Amino acid sequence: MDFQALVDSFSQAAVVISVEKKEEGKYGDIRFVAGNSVYKALQPNFYDNAIYSDIIPKEPNYEAFCYRCAVLKQHLHAYVDTKSMDTWVDGTYIPLDSSVDTDKLSYMIFTFYFTKNPDAQLMSDLSMESANFVVQTCINLRGADNFLEAMNKVIADIQEKTDSFCSVIFMIDEEADKIAPLCSKYRNDEASIDDFMKFLSKDVVYSWVRMLKDRDSIFVKDEHDLDELEKINPVWAKSLRGAEVKSVVLVPLMQGKKIIGVLFVTNFNVEKIVEIKEFITLTAFFLSAEISNNIMMEQLEYMSNIDILTGIKNRNAMNARVDWHISNKMQVRTPFGIIFADLNGLKTCNDNYGHEEGDKLLKNAANLLKEVFADDEIYRAGGDEFVVIVPGAEKADFEKKVSEIRKKSSYDCDVCFAIGSHWTEDAGKLREAMHLADEAMYDDKDKFYKAHKEVARRN
Repeated sequence: MDFQALVDSFSQAAVVISVEKKEEGKYGDIRFVAGNSVYKALQPNFYDNAIYSDIIPKEPNYEAFCYRCAVLKQHLHAYVDTKSMDTWVDGTYIPLDSSVDTDKLSYMIFTFYFTKNPDAQLMSDLSMESANFVVQTCINLRGADNFLEAMNKVIADIQEKTDSFCSVIFMIDEEADKIAPLCSKYRNDEASIDDFMKFLSKDVVYSWVRMLKDRDSIFVKDEHDLDELEKINPVWAKSLRGAEVKSVVLVPLMQGKKIIGVLFVTNFNVEKIVEIKEFITLTAFFLSAEISNNIMMEQLEYMSNIDILTGIKNRNAMNARVDWHISNKMQVRTPFGIIFADLNGLKTCNDNYGHEEGDKLLKNAANLLKEVFADDEIYRAGGDEFVVIVPGAEKADFEKKVSEIRKKSSYDCDVCFAIGSHWTEDAGKLREAMHLADEAMYDDKDKFYKAHKEVARRN
């Protein structure tokens, strides 16, 4: 067959591809046999019969599609984010008739065009079954009142749809050096993510991020794919084998161009690989949007409840905590103690050394409270005033902490507090305990300024 004449008949970029057949469903070299002028204009380094990875970046998913098209004679379509080229590719895989094939080679045509930004119509061009699944996912995400309940429902649906051993959403914050599973679903209800965390080290998880920077997904469907993965990511391949994983899908969850997590599925039904490829990237797209929105809401909540200067909770958070206790929404464990700590000498510091030094003093004050009350609730009530709630504290333990903070914040220390405290066993007396601790603090403050008239008092 005249392959050049064949691809020249296409108006958009097209290339004839050969796939070398090997035993047991494996394949060897994948070559670009002939390309039309449109394709050659896009790939100036093209030459006939080139190993494909000499022309474009090596991509296991692309190889899998070429194999299924050329050898298994499946007509395929994919719309993917090619991160290495910073563009989306709408690609069609067309098998050539088996009469063209040889004993060792099977042939196909790959034709495509680019879109700079994701096209909603192309992304939603799914089979009816996949479209129904994605629509149901959106309904579950948007219809739920509870974020985690929605995530657990979706991940359970993915596990069932892929007929997999497990489906997991794993969150990643490489800047903060934090990784954590968000939700998971296993075929066997006795299994849990905790059983497999030893295989999910930070080295493994961060290797996913590196691999996904230029891929829209990673599919490993058999031992051949695992062998290929081992060549480029031996750390992950070793962990997969250790966990007895035979097949895996890994899809990034994105916030803009930042990977914030992954959706991964293990030991799935490989007979469904084309169907899974069709729906899972779009499902991940909607999961990314929902998770990003939740992260934004958490950040807004954090900003509204955290004192930016000191990093501890602010007055809004304290008032909400008291309201939760009074309404029985989340009570402070009894017995509990209350401490009011007012920073002595802040006005003098501001007047003599400037507000920058005053800010440092406030930060040091908050750090001292965090040192003494590491497991307790610390709030900056405003200005130079701090409040600590010590839940579930026996009287002797509470008084020991009060003595420690007094000792570490006396007049000759870098941070000097006026302190008032009150302890109670009565859950109904939180407001009263706060009032009595506040009064005791002002008594202590009066004694301080009477003893140290050289220190300016704020009005």
